Amino acid sequence: MTLTAEPPKRSRPATAPSAGSKAANARGVAELARLLVAGRVSPDRRASTRARDRHYRQFWIDAARALELPTRRVGDGLEIALDGGTIEVHRAANTLDPQDVLDRAGDKALVHRLLAARGVPITEHRSFTLATLSDAAEFLAAADGPCVVKPSRDTSAGNGVTTNVGDARGLRAAAAAAAAAGALAARNSRSGSPATRLRAKFAELRSVPLLIERQVTGEDYRLLYLDGVLVDAVHRMAPTVVGDGAHTVAQIVARLNARRLRHADDRGESTVSLDTDLVRTLGLQSLTLASVPEAGRVVRLKTTVNGNALDDNRSARHLLHPDVVEQGALAASAVGARLVGVDVVTSDPGLPLADTGGCVLEVNTTPGFAFHYHGGDGAVDVARVVLERLARA
Repeated sequence: MTLTAEPPKRSRPATAPSAGSKAANARGVAELARLLVAGRVSPDRRASTRARDRHYRQFWIDAARALELPTRRVGDGLEIALDGGTIEVHRAANTLDPQDVLDRAGDKALVHRLLAARGVPITEHRSFTLATLSDAAEFLAAADGPCVVKPSRDTSAGNGVTTNVGDARGLRAAAAAAAAAGALAARNSRSGSPATRLRAKFAELRSVPLLIERQVTGEDYRLLYLDGVLVDAVHRMAPTVVGDGAHTVAQIVARLNARRLRHADDRGESTVSLDTDLVRTLGLQSLTLASVPEAGRVVRLKTTVNGNALDDNRSARHLLHPDVVEQGALAASAVGARLVGVDVVTSDPGLPLADTGGCVLEVNTTPGFAFHYHGGDGAVDVARVVLERLARA
């Protein structure tokens, strides 16, 4: 398997949008409208956000208390006093890294180039937009297997990511979902009146930067670094449910989400979204949201790991080959951030990435860290580790 960086773009004359591009854009408009409505009216989404805020705030409060560091509420976040300074935190976000570093790390295509320049293995990929969907179609046709489509900037938590894309129809659906998620997250349409911002988001759909990547076979490992030192590593498995022979997949997921919100603990589980990746992952199992899986059948909900249960995460630091740790550290240093979550995909973390065809998939600043608090052996109190390190600095 050859892992290469994105080739330089060649300028070409503007052409009229293709039928596929128009269809993807129309679908993107519908998807963006759905996301906007869901964000305003979904009680589950609002409850999940409130629970996540509360849980992350408690992580930091408990850690600061244990270290006898003063805290002060600042809006929905906290300010924590350290010797000679302070750190402000809101969920996983913090003031460790300046905005220019966060902006650089938020540009996935740029990060691919930075990693490739340092010799870090990445997957083959190409940038495109809904207006240049033919570029992605060309990449897909040449790929030797399924691909992943995602927004190229500003998104997190798997929003807008679709895996197992293998044909033109799937590409249009995936590109529309990615563009809608990217437009929703874009910061350049956050000024002006609500109507102005809304019009800007729909107008931006065709130009939202997207990525198509060759899908890499393997398992997902999140490596967390602070100032270049590995803090923790977690094996993250995809979310699953078990059929009961009586309820549809949609009903089972709804019950799962309701249970998570009702019994959310201080480790901060998230809900499972009914997105394009879920629909495609079900399709690979000959299932739909309306299917009724037989009793005892394990159904994989997503190929991405976002939305898994906390018990689907396992300590993996002891499994890592030194090369995997080194490649993750190189990836973290490439973006220049202090607190970084590096996502590695490999079939065997005990071997060098070059031996398994694995790669560094993404580099995440202000990384989510609730899954490091999983219930198994090896759980790490990330907030405390961060504050202890800063207090000693």
